Amino acid sequence: MAKRALYSRDDILSAAISAVGRRGHAATVADVTHELGAPSGSIYHRFPTRESLFASAWIRCVHRFHDTFAAITDVDDPLEAIVETGLLIPRFCRENPDEARTLTLYRHSELLADPPKGLLDDLTGLNDPVVAHISELTRRRFGEVTPRSLQLVALACRDTPYGMVRGFIGGEIPAWLDQPIAAGIAAIASLDPSADH
Repeated sequence: MAKRALYSRDDILSAAISAVGRRGHAATVADVTHELGAPSGSIYHRFPTRESLFASAWIRCVHRFHDTFAAITDVDDPLEAIVETGLLIPRFCRENPDEARTLTLYRHSELLADPPKGLLDDLTGLNDPVVAHISELTRRRFGEVTPRSLQLVALACRDTPYGMVRGFIGGEIPAWLDQPIAAGIAAIASLDPSADH
């Protein structure tokens, strides 16, 4: 009978996320072994490099954020749905500070261009749920999906809230921040995508 691994893949990823929560971009495999209370061999048995370990932790955090989209399906008003989608970002970051900090480690496009060993399949199509969700919000808000309307909704519910919360990640994300974020989202999503100015 094969010997059961003492530390699961999920245990190691949780330790990596916790290490990033404490040390940010400076987190090392040694920090992860300290969090886990395990020898480095336990980690390198599952993750051949530091990059594959932390990129895998980043991917897990992306999936956990995607899971929050389910809350938006109950919002009938399309403008409100766009605002609520954008507010998922500060709320997720506030409730999951270690995951939020881990999400700052990489950009999807950069990882996909040079994927760590064994992660190409995990990275391919990773952001499809975001693309599909924003496309559906665009269709509901404007009746059709055009390049301009899609960019407008993405700017409203993805880029604006992330840009506003980014500087707070790693520290306290105050509750009052949700109000200006919501105001910015609503203002952008209220614009006419067919206007030339």
